[in-house]
Amino acid sequence: MSDEQEPTKRTGWGQLGHQWITAIAALVTALAGAGFFLGRSSAPEPEQPKTTTISSAATVTVTATPEARPAGEAPSATPPPKTDGAVYWTGELTWGKFNLDHNPPNYTDGEYLANISSGYLYVTGNTVVTSRKKSGRPGKAECASAVDTDGFNQVKVATGNQVCGRTAEGRIFVLDVVAAGNTIRTNVTVWNK
Repeated sequence: MSDEQEPTKRTGWGQLGHQWITAIAALVTALAGAGFFLGRSSAPEPEQPKTTTISSAATVTVTATPEARPAGEAPSATPPPKTDGAVYWTGELTWGKFNLDHNPPNYTDGEYLANISSGYLYVTGNTVVTSRKKSGRPGKAECASAVDTDGFNQVKVATGNQVCGRTAEGRIFVLDVVAAGNTIRTNVTVWNK
């Protein structure tokens, strides 16, 4: 046989390589699609909410204030704040960055009180804080006096102590420290100006 008459000898991958690759890709795609649809058809149906309708002619008013605390933590035994000034806001805060001039407190650039380091609260702007150095729970006038005397831009906190402060807008506040460390949690009272 001459070179012109001899057919090209290509076998296996050389002759059918691109066809094999296409066939394998189609098979993988089909199997993946089938797995998806089988998984979807065997997945449990989401539960529909159950509703109950109750009709009554009586009106009942219930006021409940649940106290949410991490497991194993006892409620603090701090007495309620002295109300020698109208309260602007009161509640519990786990410290990140808060502006106590907002009701409720939230974060704003420029003016805030923050837990930046373990066991310390820092302030920015014109807010000042001081650690309470006397026994007993301070009221608005006592906190204002303490801030006037010892106000600064940071304070070390410990569980059980109080921190007095004045916001940038002039509101006096007291923080009863419930937990200190990497997380600082306080009961807060902010009085009106």
